[in-house]
Amino acid sequence: MSWRVVYIEKADQLRLYLDNLKVIRDESEILIPLSDIHTIIVDNQQTIVTARIINKLAKYHILMVFCDEKHLPNTYILSPHSHHQSSKVLKKQISWSESIKQHMWQQLIQIKIYNQASILDHLKKNESVIHQLFDLAEAVQLADKTNREGHAAKVYFKTLFGDSFIRDRDSLDGINSGLNYGYIVLRSTVARSIIAHGLHPALGIGHINQYNAFNLADDLIEPFRPIVDLWISILMDEKDYLDKQTKQKLVYLISNNKILIGNQKQTILNAIAILIQSYIKSMDEENTDLLIYPANGISI
Repeated sequence: MSWRVVYIEKADQLRLYLDNLKVIRDESEILIPLSDIHTIIVDNQQTIVTARIINKLAKYHILMVFCDEKHLPNTYILSPHSHHQSSKVLKKQISWSESIKQHMWQQLIQIKIYNQASILDHLKKNESVIHQLFDLAEAVQLADKTNREGHAAKVYFKTLFGDSFIRDRDSLDGINSGLNYGYIVLRSTVARSIIAHGLHPALGIGHINQYNAFNLADDLIEPFRPIVDLWISILMDEKDYLDKQTKQKLVYLISNNKILIGNQKQTILNAIAILIQSYIKSMDEENTDLLIYPANGISI
């Protein structure tokens, strides 16, 4: 099973050499077996990537991510032919009832809020807020019609990062830029696994924006977001700049760190695959109790 997330900050070229990725920089070359690679992140505007290596990456179902001038992941290259029965799986996905979608979205939001409470508890934050989050999780209705997710986010982020913190996806301040980067890298790995399991990433259950090609990835990332929150709370504060070292640490943690899922410690990449496999089974059998998700025991 592929396990490496390769971060390319500087390189002249990325080429194919036999079944290896060849990274060329000045006079030096590095070879990385393609069988080891899950994702490649290219975080510069100068690296030349050959068509030959792109086609080979597609054969190995490796996700390639290109960052923009702000160093945020912007473009994904991923083969749509990652599953041998993609048409069959897609037909099932389209046939899932509205009822099971509403129940599943309710459960995903509850899991997310419980995990947010777990992060605050791990960091020994305000106990009254932790209890408030548990109450909000219990109050989540079908399809989260009363937006308990939004209410939980307000108290959670201010407790985690301070009363002055405002969560803003477009902000470039230290914490927000760190969260944005971590979420987008995590989102790309979720999208890769979704496609590998034959699902269409645009067909979400909670996120249904017609202009979003990754609605389902935005749905299934929810239980994992608090893990990124924890890392950013440890690695950064509002005065920090999202530098190369922090981005490398986030990429390393996403590819190597282990969390508890299904009573077992698994890497984040494996945990994503486990959740998606159980998600498909839960939706097919219309039973959200079959979902296997990360909860508690989050490790650093």
